[in-house]
Amino acid sequence: MFTQEEIQSLVAQIEGLSSSRPMFYIKFCREKKFAEDVLSGKLYANTPEYFRQQELKSGTRGQGDKNEITLTFVANNLNAYDRETGDLAFTMPAATVRIKFNDDDKIPLVSFVGIPLRDMKFIDADENHAEFDFPFSEQEFDEMEDTFGPYCVLINARELELRIKKACANSGIDYIFDPVKYVPSNSLEKMKAYQTGDKERFLYKDEDLSYQREYRLALAIEIPEDHYIHIGKLENATILDSLALKSLRFSVGYQSHSKED
Repeated sequence: MFTQEEIQSLVAQIEGLSSSRPMFYIKFCREKKFAEDVLSGKLYANTPEYFRQQELKSGTRGQGDKNEITLTFVANNLNAYDRETGDLAFTMPAATVRIKFNDDDKIPLVSFVGIPLRDMKFIDADENHAEFDFPFSEQEFDEMEDTFGPYCVLINARELELRIKKACANSGIDYIFDPVKYVPSNSLEKMKAYQTGDKERFLYKDEDLSYQREYRLALAIEIPEDHYIHIGKLENATILDSLALKSLRFSVGYQSHSKED
């Protein structure tokens, strides 16, 4: 039996040898042909406006996001004072404020599920390997097909990151590919990202969507007419039925050496 401290130490050592980012990414797809596109290096993208409309059309939270790439917060009791006298000039009641940049509605977004090793469910370990399961609950597994799609592509993380980096460098495109930050709508760090125009604003979503475990790719271009971002064929990726994720167990191999006196 391993203690929580021992598990955390083991995971930290493995991440120190590889990366603290996910070891693989999952791309869910509604049709098998879309999964095959991913294998060929064609990533289908949509815009923030599309995802906002998706929730409004479906009425289902999570099938799209009505607040996608939008700063939404409640302003409480806005008071204006005379700078010299300190006298109250006027008061405005509480109101919901929505801020977005119009140009942001045109950029392509591609979403993946990414699960760092530290978030996986530890099963067992010995001197040569450690075993992990997905951290999804039984309910999440049961709802996976309906929520995300019946097919998924399991992709080697380092290969995907390298393909994206090279494709964007060759085309001179600025981009961000990082984990989404799930925060309250009044989050100060989110407000600062919008105030400064930092590209990290593309990584913020409402905290109720944290179950999605999204890693997001956003590119500083207008979305192509065919919606595809081309990164080159992926050699280390495979297509699975989404429900098959429930039976997967991952073994991470390593070498351990005892100190010699």
